[in-house]
Formats: sequence, structure tokens, C-alpha cells
Amino acid sequence: MKPGVRRGAAAALGLVLAIGCQSPLTPRGAVGRAAYLDALAVLAADPVAGREALGSFLQAQPNSLYADDAALRLAEIAIAEGSPAEALRHLRWAVQRQPAGDKIDAVRLELAGLELDAGEISTAAHTAAAIRISLLDAERRRRAHRLRAAIARATGDADEELRWLGRVRADQDDVEEAARVEARIDELLAGLDAAGLEQASLSLGRRQPAGRLWIHRSERALAEGDRSAAALALAQAGRLPLTPSEAGRLAHLKARLARAATSGITDLPGWTEADGAGSWALPAEAATLGVVLPLSGSYAEFGRETLQGVLLATGLFDGSRTAPSALRLEVRDSGGDPARAAAAVAELAANPEVIACIGPLLAASAEAAAPWAEQHGLPLVTLTRRESVAAQGLYIFRAGATPRLESERVAAYAAEDLGLRRFAILYPDDATGREQRAHFWDAVEARGGQVVGVGRYASDATDFRLPIRRLIGFEFLTGGQRQALAERGRLQKRAKRLPPEQAAELREEALELTAPDGAPLPPFVDFEALFIPDAHENVALLAPHLAFHEVLGVRLLGTAGWNHPDLVNIGGSHVNGAVFAAPFFAASNQPFTAEFARRFASSFDARPGVLAAQAFDAAHLVSMQVARGSLGREAVLNGLLQAEGVVGVSGVLSMGPDGSVLRRPNLLGVERGEIISVDETGVAPYLHMPEVESDEVVDPDA
Repeated sequence: MKPGVRRGAAAALGLVLAIGCQSPLTPRGAVGRAAYLDALAVLAADPVAGREALGSFLQAQPNSLYADDAALRLAEIAIAEGSPAEALRHLRWAVQRQPAGDKIDAVRLELAGLELDAGEISTAAHTAAAIRISLLDAERRRRAHRLRAAIARATGDADEELRWLGRVRADQDDVEEAARVEARIDELLAGLDAAGLEQASLSLGRRQPAGRLWIHRSERALAEGDRSAAALALAQAGRLPLTPSEAGRLAHLKARLARAATSGITDLPGWTEADGAGSWALPAEAATLGVVLPLSGSYAEFGRETLQGVLLATGLFDGSRTAPSALRLEVRDSGGDPARAAAAVAELAANPEVIACIGPLLAASAEAAAPWAEQHGLPLVTLTRRESVAAQGLYIFRAGATPRLESERVAAYAAEDLGLRRFAILYPDDATGREQRAHFWDAVEARGGQVVGVGRYASDATDFRLPIRRLIGFEFLTGGQRQALAERGRLQKRAKRLPPEQAAELREEALELTAPDGAPLPPFVDFEALFIPDAHENVALLAPHLAFHEVLGVRLLGTAGWNHPDLVNIGGSHVNGAVFAAPFFAASNQPFTAEFARRFASSFDARPGVLAAQAFDAAHLVSMQVARGSLGREAVLNGLLQAEGVVGVSGVLSMGPDGSVLRRPNLLGVERGEIISVDETGVAPYLHMPEVESDEVVDPDA
């Protein structure tokens, strides 16, 4: 029903001229209204006849105040019948003939939507720009906001899409739809660089989703280690209107920021600082955990070991337990494929009974799966070592070891506990080697030490003579130095054929030789410790080469890759005195770790490795939340974010500001052919001065 329209005398005369069949004394709207209502009555009784009646009405009275109403109704009928071309014809007729009609904004809304569907993006944008959204009813306003956002997305205008998505979110009551809108906003924000975020901030002002944007800026700054910028962005977000989910993120971010200042190695508690022992208690309430691991394919062996750790933590495969576990697992095989991992997490996330998910294991799989968990608000505790994974969202966590902390741990021990000041680095020239080199170097300098030598070798190298020689000064030799080194070699060779006393005198004479200009001869071992961030296989081969080149009495330092029996089986006495950091030590005497190793061996007839230990700790952290009554996803999320000083089997666990589970790495060493826990002995492993065992001498031209 449309109310009558009051007109002035001049307007009334114009209407008489336009509609000849109408009396000058009869309002145009009255006649049109009756005819339009008659057509609607026919439509209600018979859709086919009603459509014809509406068409006849338009032909008879194209200038009626109800012509735009009739055209819109015909277009809606055509859309319902799957005839977009016919709908376009009616709508475009109305825009052309009735540009001032009171339904023209609704007409333009339908028209722009059809144009966008037809791929006429610029035309749709032009049509949509003319819509007076404030004149639409509530439902059409919501549709108009979504349409403007969709057009902005189609044109690639992120700023415009953010602006309209803010309005879509503001008038959205449906929880699932709101989550989808927020996920798209987060996706847009993640794709903007620093300049794009700055521009979007200026464009939005105080309008939604400005608060979400500043929260994102704070999260990004915190992930990059810029706590000052993170705090400023967080303060700005707190001044803006926020949705409930954004307010929750703000609170969590404040907690992370407060903890960010204490995420260095010296701030992480060790076993002696732990508040109590680990607990094997499991929740009495039923809960379902998802698990996504590579249980087939190239990584199946690693996936199975990881799953065993989860099973032991949840009590589902523990021979030491008498009562059944209340926890239930939904296990999915990723096959080591990121797409399969993402699909598995998406499936688990869509199941409201799943309160959290453990995995994936591999970095690429974790990165592919993270957006699905974030979109559905499912806490995802990944097991990768890649630190950037945890920064992908509020619900994304990382329980894998942190390589940075391993390098920092050995550097801190060497500089602070052993008092060493001069270091060298010999590293594999790959991404991991370069990363560990940088971390160690920074940690040494932060403690007043100095890196005086750096060497590198190919990651697939088997002969390490050349990089070692470069490290100790054999790379650039003058002719005089070469002659002096050759003479030293001859003296050392002669000494091997002499009685002990004479041999010692001749060796002493050889060591005192200098170049003709009095310059000393290599090797120049002017460092007290050598850091080698590589796997045990290469370290075991490298160590004898070091001794052969007279790199003696130097403390060897390393990372998690050293933690293997073959380090001493192959490296022999050459690795005695070495110190390295590792995320797990199966032979530890710590009660919780020792009990874990015993139960693991009893349940699976195997010795637990680092993957099983870290998976156990990840599942243990989640099951602890359930045991405390946290049965929903948000409750589990809150519990994980607040985790601090929790005794695990791999160390004392605390949640870092970026969502990474932090623990002080175990400090291990090699003493007389055995890997020991330096943490437990409290004393550095004995370092002796081995003799050069080779019958050869150093050839200056080798």
C-alpha cells in the first residue's frame, strides 16, 4: 500500500497532460494505485495471470507512481523463475523510466546484484553507488552492505571492502555468518603490508572494523618483536567500538604483551624453578580432541611416534592405568599433504564436539590448516618447529621445539656459566644453519662475547677440510708461510720416527717456526668455543677433522641435532667435552620425564623420542584444561593462553606471547663417551686435550 502524494497545482497540470485518460481533478496516484492493486490480487490467485496483469499495468500506465513497484515485482518473479535476463530488462526499464520512484533504491539493489552476477563489475559498481541505503528497509540495507563489499572484492579494493564488511558485521546477528565475515576481514588484514594497514586505518577512522584492524596491527608488531608498536596499536584498539570476539582478542593480546618482556631464555623456568611435579591426572568429564598427523606416506614413522605421545597423554594407551580415559580422540591421517591436513582440520572444526586439535606435525601442513581452525574458533596446537606458524591467529598454537632458544641456551651457558668470551661458528649453508648462526651470534654479543671466526660448508658436504682450514687461517698464505709450513710438516714427520724425548723436542721446535718475516703460522685457533648447528652425522665426521687440523682444547657447542647415540659412537673421543641443547632427554632423572619414559616403553615397547615427548606435552596441556572444567573451545583457549610454569616431560612449559609453547631446552653434554644431562650434574663435561691421531701432517697446499 502506498499513501497518496500531495502535489502543487503546476505538478497536477503536468500529470493531466501526461495521462490523457485521467480527469484533471483526479490524482494520478489514485488511478494507478487501484490498477496496481488489481494486478496484485490476480497475482495472488494465479501467478501466471498475475504476471501478465502486472505487464499490462506497466504498458497501460508506464508513468504511474506504482510503475517502479510493478517492475520490481516482475523482476523478483523472473529471478525466482531463473530468468535473470528478463529481470534485468524490467529493472533497467524502471531505472530509466522511474528514476525518482520510491522503490528505485530497491530496484537498483536488485539490478546491481544481477549485474555483478553477470560479470559486469564496473556497471554494477556504478549502479550500486546510486543506491540510497538509508532509505531501504533493514533487510535490504543488510543486502546492500553485502553487495557493496562483494563489488569491492571483485574490483580488488581492499580498503573499500573492509569499510563495507564493517557495516555487514555491525548489523549481523547470525553467529555463523558473523564468524564468516570476521574471517574475511582477518584475511584482508593479513594480506595488507604496513603501508596498506596504515592507509586502511586512516580510511576507517572509528568505523568498524577499525578496532579489529588495530588489534591485527598489534598482533603483527608483537610477532615481529616490536613491543612498543604493539602496545601503541593495542591502546588505539581499546578506544574503539569492538565486537565481543574482538574484545576477547584484545584481552588475550594484553596478556601476551605483558608476558612478551619475559620470553628470553633467562626468563624461562628450569626444573629447579618448577612449582611442583608433573601430574598424571586425567579429566573425569568426557571431551573430544582432534588429532591430525601424517600416518601414511613418507612421514608415517614420525606421525606414528607423535600419535603414541598423544595416546599416552590422554590415557587411551597406557598400561599403567586401571580406569578408562574419559577423553575421546578423532584421528585423521594427513598423509604429509598440506591440502589433506587442511581438509582434516576443517572437518574437525565443523564438529562442535571437538574442543581442540593436536597437529599437524609438518610446517606446510600446519600453515595450510591454520586458517580453518581460526575461522571456526578451534584451538589448534601444532607440533612444528617453525615459529611463524603460531602468529597466524589467536587460536593457533605451536608446541614444537624453538630453534632460537636452543642457540640462546648454549650461548648463555658458555658465556655466563663457563665464562667464555671468544667464539667461532661453523655452519651448514642452508636455511636452518643460517638461522641458527644468526641466533647464536646475537646471543653471544648480548652477553658480552665476541664471534671471531665464521665458516660455512655445503649442507650435503662429506669432506670438511676446506671450511675448517679457512676458519683457522689456511686460506690466504704467502709464499714464505707455505715454505715454513712445509718445513714444520717435515719436522713433525721426522718426530714420529724418534724416541719420545727427542720427538718431543723436535715437535716443540716445529711449533716455534714462523714465516720469514716473523709472522706466526696457522692454525690460528683464537677462539675458546666452536658452535656447529648441524645433525649428529656431520658433527661426528667434523670432530676428527678438527683434531687433525690441531683445533684442540676448544669447547664444541651444538643444538638438538646432536642428541643421538651415534654422536659418540662415531665421533669418539673427539666430541668429549661438547655441550649442546635439546628439547628432550629420554634418560633424564627428572621424576615426570622418567615416569613418562617408563610408561612409554611399557605401552609401546620403544624408547620415546622428541616427537613423542612434545606431542605428550601438547595433549597434556589441553587435557589439563578439560580436567579443570574447561569443556568449550573458548574455555580451552583461555586456559592455554594462561599456561605458565606447567611441568611437562620435555621441560617446564609456558605459553609465549605469540602462542608458542616455550620451555628452557635441556642442556646436555658428552663426558667420556656418554651423553649426560648438564642440567642434572650441574657441572660442565670434562674437556681434555687430545693428541693429533693421524699419521699425516697438515699440507699447506691441500
